Amino acid sequence: MSGADRSAWDALRHEVERGGARPHVIDTLIGRLPDRRDAGATAALLSLLSDRAPYDEGMFSILHAAEAADDATYVAGLLESVETLTTAAPRWASIVLMRVLNHEGSRDALVRQVRAAPVAVKEAVRSLAERIDAASPEFRNRTAPVILAAG
Repeated sequence: MSGADRSAWDALRHEVERGGARPHVIDTLIGRLPDRRDAGATAALLSLLSDRAPYDEGMFSILHAAEAADDATYVAGLLESVETLTTAAPRWASIVLMRVLNHEGSRDALVRQVRAAPVAVKEAVRSLAERIDAASPEFRNRTAPVILAAG
């Protein structure tokens, strides 16, 4: 990663963590990031989500940037970050997973990839899916295959 690329990522992280997570600043900084359609960039973006951010709009901008990757790549990035995300930002972890569950291509990619994931990742995904079930039973038909794959 070049110095300019690292600087763009550092500026975005600083804005989220200490700069107020202002949506217009986040949008500008996302535009300065290098290509973000690989699993590592997706994981890095998802790791920026914060339940403490004062504006959901900024967090949604980050989420939309992460979602720019194709389904398989996006899910790989999600699985790379899910353990940290569920601990650091449980509200946003639920939002991310619900969005994946609502999209057939992403949901299918999640089921395929979670089967081969490490045990700790499977546990994090299963726990998150079960929390979504408890809060929103209408998701059960979408979470059931994920929970089985994580079994």
